[in-house]
Amino acid sequence: MPVDPERLKVCRRDPGSLLARQLEALAGDQPHVTIQRERPWASITFTGTRHSFAVNWPNAPSPDQRDNIAKTIAEHEFAIPGYFVADMLVTERSETQFLVEALLIIDPVEDSVSD
Repeated sequence: MPVDPERLKVCRRDPGSLLARQLEALAGDQPHVTIQRERPWASITFTGTRHSFAVNWPNAPSPDQRDNIAKTIAEHEFAIPGYFVADMLVTERSETQFLVEALLIIDPVEDSVSD
């Protein structure tokens, strides 16, 4: 039985997919967000995942809109269950695309509450 791609998109609950959907909601008029790269990340104290996203628009937002979107992305408090966004940065910008880097850390407080 074939799987409906729209249903699969809605069912994806991994942190990268949740973050991609929230970026789409923040990015204004008709954006398309894709995960370009996802890799594990760790320090002595924390573990998580580093993500790279491409945010594309079919119609270029105005320069003021692009500035506002970049600022909103960098300052937004994302809601990813079990994680917190430690770093969110727009690394490259053009008229129709942003490249965004994010560091998601497993939330040690939320993790200890569920134990």
